[in-house]
Amino acid sequence: MLTIRQLFYYLTSAYIILLLAGLLLGRWFWFYPVELENYLHQQQKELFSLSSAIDLRQQQLLAMATDYGHWNETWNFVRQPDQPGDYLQHNFTAASMETLSLDAVVILNREYQPLLAYQLDEEQNRLLPAAQDFYTWISNQSARENLFLPTPTSDVLRVGEHSYLLASSPVLKTDHQGPQAGWLLFFQRVDDQLLANISDIIRIGLREIPLSTMDASTIMPLELPIHEVAASHPRCVYNSNQLPVLCLELQHDMTNMPEFMNRGIFIALMFMILLPALLFAVLLHQLTSPIRQATSLLQRNNSDGLLRPVLFSSPLRVKELRQLRNAFNELVYTARQQQAKLEQLSNTDRLTNIANRRAFDETLDNTWRRLCRHSQQAALVLCDIDYFKAYNDHYGHQAGDDVLHKVAQALKGCARRTDELAARFGGEEFVLILYVDNDVDMHSIRERIQESIRNLKIPHGYSNTGPFLTLSFGVAWIRDSGAWLENYTAADWLHAADSALYAAKGAGRNCSLVQIISADQPFTDQPKLLQ
Repeated sequence: MLTIRQLFYYLTSAYIILLLAGLLLGRWFWFYPVELENYLHQQQKELFSLSSAIDLRQQQLLAMATDYGHWNETWNFVRQPDQPGDYLQHNFTAASMETLSLDAVVILNREYQPLLAYQLDEEQNRLLPAAQDFYTWISNQSARENLFLPTPTSDVLRVGEHSYLLASSPVLKTDHQGPQAGWLLFFQRVDDQLLANISDIIRIGLREIPLSTMDASTIMPLELPIHEVAASHPRCVYNSNQLPVLCLELQHDMTNMPEFMNRGIFIALMFMILLPALLFAVLLHQLTSPIRQATSLLQRNNSDGLLRPVLFSSPLRVKELRQLRNAFNELVYTARQQQAKLEQLSNTDRLTNIANRRAFDETLDNTWRRLCRHSQQAALVLCDIDYFKAYNDHYGHQAGDDVLHKVAQALKGCARRTDELAARFGGEEFVLILYVDNDVDMHSIRERIQESIRNLKIPHGYSNTGPFLTLSFGVAWIRDSGAWLENYTAADWLHAADSALYAAKGAGRNCSLVQIISADQPFTDQPKLLQ
C-alpha cells in the first residue's frame, strides 16, 4: 500500500504525460466503441419493436377472427346462407368494420365458395362487394393449403396492389361440437394510417417501400439483425411461403449519434491538461468523497429505514476505505437476507406452505390494475373442499390439516405461470388467479383442477359426493379486459367468483360453474353461469 505523500509525488510527475494519452486511448478503444455498440443495440431494439408490433397486430386480428369463427351464429349462417336473419345487419356493417379496424371480410363454405365478401369504402363509409383481386386470391391453391386450415392461422399477404394482415379461422360451433362449416377471413390493410399507429407506438419513423423498387440485394427479412449504424434500414415482411410481401423503411433518429470528439470532451481534456496544479485537491477529493458518500448513505438509511450497500469505489487502493466498505456491505447483505426471509414467511401460510391471504390480496390488487390497463383474459377461481367439517369431525384435526396441505399443493401445481397464484383464502377455501387464452384453455383449466384433486384419492366416507374427497369451485372469467373495468373493483371480481362457488355448491358440489364477465356481460348478482 502507498502513502498519500507517495501517491502525490508519483501521480503529479506522470499526470501531464499519461493523462492525455490515457484518455484518448480509453475513448478510442473503449468508450467510443461501447457508445457505438449501445447505439447499434438501440437501433436493433427499434427493429425488434417493429416486429413485435406487427406480431401483436396479427394476434389481435387472429383473436377477433377466432371469436367470430367459433360462434354459433356464424356457423348457422354458413350452414344456411339463404336464411341469414339479422346476422349480417348485426355483425358486418360499415360502422362495425371500422370499429374492428377491418378492411375486408370473407366467409367461405367447405367448398371454398364465398358466401359473404365485403370490402370497406372508408371515404364513403359504406360496404362494397369485395374486389375481384380477393376472389382471385381465394382461388389460389397455395392460399388454400397454407391458410384454410382446421385451426386459426394468420399471415401477411398481398392482394392486388395492397398488403394485408390476414387472420383465418375455421367456422365451428361455440362448443366445438359438430362439423366445420367453412372459414372466416378478416383482412386489415397495411396503409399509411396503420403504419402511423405502429410508428407512434414504437417511436420510430416508418415508410412503405414499393416492392417494384426493391432489388434482390436490398430485400432483407424483418428478423435479420442490424450490423452497422445507419439513418435507415429497409426490411421486408415475408408470408408463409417465404416470399416478401411488405417492405418498410425504418427511419432512425440520428440526433444522439455518438461522436469520437465533441466540444465538451475537448474542453474537459484541455482543463485537465492545463491545470495540473489542482491534482492535489482532486486527490484529497478522491479520498474524502467515498467517506462523504458512505456518511450520507448511512444518514439516509437511518431516516427512511432502508438498508443500502455502499457502492462507492475509489481509484486509489486505500486499504481502510475498502475494509470499511466491505464490512458494512456484509452487514447489509446479512440484514437483507433476514428481511427477505421474514417477508417470505409473512406471505406464506404455515399450514399449507402456499401463499396466504395477505399475499393474495396484494396479487389481486396488482392483477386488477394490470387488467384495467391491458386487454387480457384472467380467471379468479374460488375453491371449497366439500364436506370438510364432516371430515375433520370424524378423522381428526391432524388428518384435516394433512388434507389441507395436500389440496393446497395440488392447487399450487395448477398455477403454472410465474404471474399466476394459488393461495389459501381461509379455512378450507382456496383461491387461484390464472390467465386464460380461450374457451379451450378455460375448459382445460377446470379439468386440471378437478383432476389434481381426484389424483389425491383421499378417502372421505362421510361425503355425499362420493367415497373420495372432492372440491367445488366457482370461476369469474374476465374476457377482453380493459378500461371498462375502471367502473368496478377487484372486490366485484371476488364477489363474482364467490357467487359462482355458491351456485356450484347449490348444484350438488363436486362441480364447477363459470361466470363470464366482459364489457357486454358486466358484473351482476344474478349471473349466467356455465356448467
